[in-house]
Amino acid sequence: MTEDKPGSQAPQRSFDWRHPLRPSPPDTVEAVDTPEPNHFEASDSDAGDPTADDSGLSADKPVGDKPVDEQPGAGPARPVRRSIASRFELPILILVAVGIAVLLKTFVIQPFYIPSPSMEKTLHGCTGCSGDRILVFKPIYHVRDPHPGDIVVFKAPDEWGEGGGVPKATNPLARGVQWFGQLVGVVPPSEKDLVKRVIATGGQTIKCCDDNGNIQISDNGPNGPWRSLNEPYIYEPLAWSKPSTSGASAPGDNRSFAPVTIPKDRLWVMGDHRNDSADSLFQFRSGSGDPVDSTVPISDVIGKSSVIAWPPSRWRTLGTPPTFKSQGVPGLGAITTEPASVGLVSVSAMLVMRARRRRRQQPPIRSRRGRARQ
Repeated sequence: MTEDKPGSQAPQRSFDWRHPLRPSPPDTVEAVDTPEPNHFEASDSDAGDPTADDSGLSADKPVGDKPVDEQPGAGPARPVRRSIASRFELPILILVAVGIAVLLKTFVIQPFYIPSPSMEKTLHGCTGCSGDRILVFKPIYHVRDPHPGDIVVFKAPDEWGEGGGVPKATNPLARGVQWFGQLVGVVPPSEKDLVKRVIATGGQTIKCCDDNGNIQISDNGPNGPWRSLNEPYIYEPLAWSKPSTSGASAPGDNRSFAPVTIPKDRLWVMGDHRNDSADSLFQFRSGSGDPVDSTVPISDVIGKSSVIAWPPSRWRTLGTPPTFKSQGVPGLGAITTEPASVGLVSVSAMLVMRARRRRRQQPPIRSRRGRARQ
């Protein structure tokens, strides 16, 4: 029987808790005559260290050879200071969104508020009801001219005497709020803009009425041939009764008028609410009867009304009525793209990229076994 040498240690078989039925191989431990370090004894260097706790350990010093963040019970890593670029990231995103909205409003699509009942009931603007907000598509008339049946927004001609729109505010703060309201379409514009339906274009001749009280159009001047329009969208039409003699007007007839040839590059426009609309027919009768003064130049057209954007219960597109399509008029359907959605998609994409970048910059969370969790 041999005695164990002082300081020697017999090999022991450890137990692997991950595989209870399979013990781990014995560990070979060599005898080492070095005293065990006392971790609970404060050293002289820690005497004046204010970070040392009551146990004699420094809060910032590692135990053994492991770094601080791998020590058992170590707290989360200290947050890294935000850089100057990240501080200005949100204001930059806001400025980019506003810039996108301004560019879209100026060159692509613009919201408008309907303040009058002249287009009832296609567009709501009656007294006491919530006026519709429409989106007006601008680039289309850089490609083609307005067609009969299009609902257009245009600047009121000076000859119509409509006056200006909402006066500009004098206070700088109020002017900024007014500008933003006009940008999103909740405040009427400062200039007088009107919305009407195109009935005839340059070179066509228009008159009223046929035997059923409908407007007639000719592409070959006053001598015809004539084709009649079927306009079921009209709200409160002008008074009319069938005359006893063809070509004459019956008593109390406010709808009939003689043939008018539309000048080149001009539009004859009328409201769908014919009994309450200061349109081309109203200007023709109340003025000098000049076709130029009663029509709208194409250069004053802002764009084509394409969508009712507000209120949500009124969401729909504004296309070309069948009566104009059946006559071979090449009208373009409504454009359903909104500028707010384009700007929203752009900003949302930037926010997602920002969140992903921040997630990549965050330090990994370490588990007790020292493995990093992403």
